[in-house]
Amino acid sequence: MDVIKEMQNSEFRIEPLPKDTTVTMAYVPYQNAEKLYSPEQAICAGTLFPELDKPFDPEKSIGGTEP
Repeated sequence: MDVIKEMQNSEFRIEPLPKDTTVTMAYVPYQNAEKLYSPEQAICAGTLFPELDKPFDPEKSIGGTEP
């Protein structure tokens, strides 16, 4: 089975956070593959997941200069 199709298959979806979260713990939500870049786009973007494609913009970063 194609890995990308397997990742997009709804039977593999999981909730973003565990059901038994604790107030004092930090959590990173699970990522479900709803949309994926093509292999060519993923190589250029540096990620397979469009949600994680956050190009660096020094103008908007902390310490950057405003035009």
